[in-house]
Amino acid sequence: MRFPRILILVALASVPAGCQSMMLDGLSAPAGGPMQYRCTDGVKLTLERSAGSVTASDSRGFNAEMPASPPAQTTRYAEGIYALILEDVRATWFVSGQKPVECRR
Repeated sequence: MRFPRILILVALASVPAGCQSMMLDGLSAPAGGPMQYRCTDGVKLTLERSAGSVTASDSRGFNAEMPASPPAQTTRYAEGIYALILEDVRATWFVSGQKPVECRR
């Protein structure tokens, strides 16, 4: 069975796009070190990944280890009064009772 050339070209063209999106999950840091974000209201946010979770700490003194929510994905994390949404180089950090902050790496 022969595949038309155009199908092969389309399949090959989609490979780099898939690889790139894996790197833009917000948690790709060189050498697995902590990632620093600057946020609205002068807040600084530090994120560090571990297996299936993220540890977040901010300059206001809030700290949390949050598992992926739902499990096995890499953009949403939550635990108790804390939540984090990651998108490309941006993050939205939620602490119950506080104004959410928008952050950029």
